[in-house]
Amino acid sequence: MTIGERIKYFRKENHLTQEQLADYLHVSYQAVSKWENGVSSPDLSLIAPLTDLFRISADELLGLSQKVRDERKAYFEAEYFEYWKKEDHEADHAIAKRAVEEYPSELKYWKWLGAVEYYIAFRRKEQTAFIEMMDSSIKHNLMVWENSTDDALRSEALWTIICAYRYSGRISEARKYAERYPKRDSLSREDALALCLEGEELLSLRQKMLVEALENFCGKLGQFWLYETTADARARAAVYAEKSIIEAIIPDGNLLFFSWYLYRIHEKLADFALTDGDADTAVMELKKAYQYAKQCDLARVSGKQYYTAPLLDRHFYDYSECRELCSEANLLLEDLRKQKKYEPLRDREDFKALLQM
Repeated sequence: MTIGERIKYFRKENHLTQEQLADYLHVSYQAVSKWENGVSSPDLSLIAPLTDLFRISADELLGLSQKVRDERKAYFEAEYFEYWKKEDHEADHAIAKRAVEEYPSELKYWKWLGAVEYYIAFRRKEQTAFIEMMDSSIKHNLMVWENSTDDALRSEALWTIICAYRYSGRISEARKYAERYPKRDSLSREDALALCLEGEELLSLRQKMLVEALENFCGKLGQFWLYETTADARARAAVYAEKSIIEAIIPDGNLLFFSWYLYRIHEKLADFALTDGDADTAVMELKKAYQYAKQCDLARVSGKQYYTAPLLDRHFYDYSECRELCSEANLLLEDLRKQKKYEPLRDREDFKALLQM
């Protein structure tokens, strides 16, 4: 909140019009209007009269009181993460910029800014604009990495730096920073806890660790195919391995979070079929992808749900933070309508029927 916005707030709190405030301060009505609209700021000599008139301290007027700071920071936290859930990165960018303008020493806000700039970069169609936004993300994350004493924040910033260099084609720079990424302890906190628990608590922890390991393993396999355009033997092997592992651990089809993985897997299997010239299989795999995408969407609106597979039946997934995410099924259908790789399927009746779902 700017000083002009605070003057406007306290003026209204004291039931004063702009004209009345101007009269008290011996300034013009236009001057007060300019302060409140952010066109200009009051002269330093007016700080004391303003605090006297509003019956507040100079810290409160300037936004330096702890109460005002806490309220403002709480506002930024709520707004930033609300827009983040909605994937509204442009709105998040505006919030992060205001946060760093008002609290430039708060490195967490610089991390916000660098993070959202990274995602915005991928929406820039021109290569020059893409690189400019990536460079800005790198700059702001470097500020965090070089100056923060928070290890978790530094690691997050460093990871974004590595990714920004990697996906903007500067592999040597990415590797330089990747070599400085901190190594993790071989034993996690969960491993230590497992030594102290028993019965249901131990079983719940083991299942939680299994889910985390499965997510991590799927992520590692996904690196071989998820963002690759090739359909070589290595990519195919990774896809089939990932599919088999998920289905082996969750054989009853109650996939919850892992329905997203199966959706992307069958979408990729359709790509492989198109590469092979097998249109029938391609449409079949796209139908499966759509069903898993729908399953993913349905799970997101259901709140807390437990897995039912024997290896995971004490573990649950809480979707309360995911309800406002975009529909995966709609995103898939949008891709099917727009992407050129599906041109060979356009005249098929079964493909047309899929687009109408």
